[in-house]
Amino acid sequence: MNRVFPSSTTEAGENVWRELDRLLEDLAELSKSPATAADFHVACLQRVVHGLGVAGGALWVRSGDRPPEIVARIGPPAEHSNTADPPCSARVAAILDQGQGQAIPPGGTALRGGAPNRSPFLLLLSPWSIGHEAAGVLEILGPPEASPQAQRAYLDFLQVAGELVADFHRNRQLRDYRLWTADLQRIQRFCQQVHQSLELEPTAYTLANELRQLTACDRVSVLVGRGKRYRVVAVSGVVTPDRRADAVRHLEGLVEQVAATGEPLWHAGPVADLAPQVEHRLQAHLDASHAKVVVVLPLSADAAGASAGAAEPVGALVVERFEGLLDSPLRWKLAAVRSHCALALDHAVELDRVPFFWLLRGFGRRTGWGRSRGGLVVGAVAAVLLAALALALIPAEFRVEARGELQPVRMRDVFAPVEGVVRELYVGHRQAVSADEVLAELRCVEWELQARQVWGELETARARFSAVEAERMRNLRETADQRQRARVLTAEREELREQIASLESQQAILERQQAELVVRSPLAGEVLTWDPGPLLEARPVSRGQVLLSIGDLDGPWQLELRIPDRRVAHVLAAQQRGGSQLPVAFRLASDPARTHHGRLAEVGLRTEWDEREGPFVLATVALVREQLPQRVPGATVTAKIHCGRRALGYVWFHDLWDALRRWLLF
Repeated sequence: MNRVFPSSTTEAGENVWRELDRLLEDLAELSKSPATAADFHVACLQRVVHGLGVAGGALWVRSGDRPPEIVARIGPPAEHSNTADPPCSARVAAILDQGQGQAIPPGGTALRGGAPNRSPFLLLLSPWSIGHEAAGVLEILGPPEASPQAQRAYLDFLQVAGELVADFHRNRQLRDYRLWTADLQRIQRFCQQVHQSLELEPTAYTLANELRQLTACDRVSVLVGRGKRYRVVAVSGVVTPDRRADAVRHLEGLVEQVAATGEPLWHAGPVADLAPQVEHRLQAHLDASHAKVVVVLPLSADAAGASAGAAEPVGALVVERFEGLLDSPLRWKLAAVRSHCALALDHAVELDRVPFFWLLRGFGRRTGWGRSRGGLVVGAVAAVLLAALALALIPAEFRVEARGELQPVRMRDVFAPVEGVVRELYVGHRQAVSADEVLAELRCVEWELQARQVWGELETARARFSAVEAERMRNLRETADQRQRARVLTAEREELREQIASLESQQAILERQQAELVVRSPLAGEVLTWDPGPLLEARPVSRGQVLLSIGDLDGPWQLELRIPDRRVAHVLAAQQRGGSQLPVAFRLASDPARTHHGRLAEVGLRTEWDEREGPFVLATVALVREQLPQRVPGATVTAKIHCGRRALGYVWFHDLWDALRRWLLF
């Protein structure tokens, strides 16, 4: 039932006032609690509505110049839900402009406009302020029969409750100011730390580790741009990131797509509303990292355009949380330090691209020339001259790098002679075979049909020939008709004889073709094809298809190298100067810690083409089989062909020198 404020000091009235005092004390305690604003608004409105015994109410808050909004609401009872007047922001705005509470009876309006009260309740609205600014309105649905004194008492109570709401917001602002002050101090220390070093990796690791502590996130990654591609330089809590890991590769792909858009990525929910390229990369990264919150911030060297994406990003920050939310403190901390991070990373990247910067820095530290601009210039010129002389005069071993495979010299592929089906397979993986040993039998249905057809025609022709010869022998040749019949039979016999000879020739050809269906080993060795049974048994094959690979693993071995076309001239020139047997050093991908040696045996006479590697020239390297502890056919090899000694500068920059000569002289 609705509670009407008492107008006398009876015992019942005193009990009501004591209950209201306890309610205000409860609200005062609630205003001092560290609850969130949403929880406080709901709890405060519930206490007011239930304590006053009214039908419902609402709590309004206005932020800046925006219209007031409902932050908590308790509706009227079910029997009045259809006739209740919905909350009206225009009415609340009029109360805020008026600056004092008002009771609006059913059918009435606010003093300064607003929609009329169409509900059967008495609307009681009381504004509350923070400082000199009206911040919100406390509204309740009171009893329509309340007297003017009761209405005044309701408004007085709402005014006191509004002051307690304002106290909560003031206390909350004070707590926020204290937190902001502490955060600003940490941000200041962070900015000092990230600008201490000018080296790329120390700067990147400082950014990753210090930003992780500042934002209370689980992982922070720093990436540096190289054109349109981005490379992970530092990850918080990791000494050296593994760039071959799936998580790192997906992260680099995600940053490339986000940097192309020029806008930061704030992810803490579904990915369906993103661009298709970003959505695909983000989903792949989430599957690999299992992060709940992902923030990608492109870092631009232009501090003014860092947020707008005006300048080309020099790098990017990736902030991740495995648990938690994308809250406002994280957003404003990242916004506060973003320009400092971009500036520190840009300086480190620019100095990292300066040739011999490490040499100049060490020289300046030892001599003290870096303390003045003139000394730094002299030191830089001297260092450049010394470096140029060293590059021109110091000899070094000139090696041409090539990639290839390790293969036995005697290795052959066995091809399908016809299109058919593998009827029987007689060998397995690593099975030893001898030369001309049967490996498999094929079945060609077309050849079988032709053989049966020729055999049937041949048998028919032979039977007919026997019948004609028998009839010819019985013919007496006494009458003219008999002599004529004998001539006809003789002609038919000769025709059948030619037909039989032709069919026998066809049968012999078909028998030779049937013999070709038996696949034999071209050499003695081992079967190198992995698990050929499921691959070939009862499977159709086409003419020329590789069925098996046979190799002599106990015989000599060699390297099959692919020398890039742009570098083969150096190899040919070295052969002319020092002979064709150039020394070759190589390492197996399966045993990268050990270096093996061989001799260049032969270089191809034509250039081949590969879609992945481009133009190349084939070459073979002779090996000593006993020096190879691991002999795996097809093992990947990285080789360096020794082409004599050249100047150190040419060894380091010969590709650049050749490109300049092509560009300037051609």
